[in-house]
Amino acid sequence: MLTVDGDADAAVEARVHKGWNKFRQLVPLLTSQDVSLLMRVKLYTSCVHSCMLHGSETWPAKKENELTLH
Repeated sequence: MLTVDGDADAAVEARVHKGWNKFRQLVPLLTSQDVSLLMRVKLYTSCVHSCMLHGSETWPAKKENELTLH
């Protein structure tokens, strides 16, 4: 989703949106006291974080995009 001028802003916004959607799907598990903290961290890292960063290795690196993903 790079633009003609090589800008990846639309791709970053789309990935952030997908990450938030995945987070909302997993809220019951991520906030459950029945699931250990270590398991919740692994779940977040493997599902939400990886969903947001999928394809990011092909984006041109800009500081504002990095801040948006953070």
